[in-house]
Amino acid sequence: MIAHEIFREKLTADLVRAGLPIAATFDPSLSSGIRLETVDESLPPSVFLEWRVHPQLTDHFLSLGPAELLSDPRVQAMQNTRRAMHTAVTAILEFAGYQVREAEGEQAGALVVSRADSAPR
Repeated sequence: MIAHEIFREKLTADLVRAGLPIAATFDPSLSSGIRLETVDESLPPSVFLEWRVHPQLTDHFLSLGPAELLSDPRVQAMQNTRRAMHTAVTAILEFAGYQVREAEGEQAGALVVSRADSAPR
C-alpha cells in the first residue's frame, strides 16, 4: 500500500507543478479541481482522476430531476468542461510519462492513471 501512496503523491506533485488545482475534499459541493482516488490493490499502482467543476454548478446538477438533466444548458456546460479538462490533463500526464485511460464500471467518466512503464502489453 505504501507504493500506492508514493505513486499518488508523485502524481499530485506533477499535477500541481503543471498548475492544476487539486480538490481539497471528496465532497463535490465543497471543492473543485482534480480529485484523486487510489485504486486499491491494483498492481502496478494506479489512481482514479476526475475533474470537478465549481461547487455551484455541482449543486445545480444535483437539484435537477432526471428529465431535466438532458436539456439543461448548465449541465451540458458541466459535461463539456469535464470532457475538455480530461483531454487537457491526459495530454499533460502523457507528456510527463504517465499512462492514462478511461475508467470503466463504477468509476466510468473518470480517468485511470498509472506509470507509462507499467502499460499492459
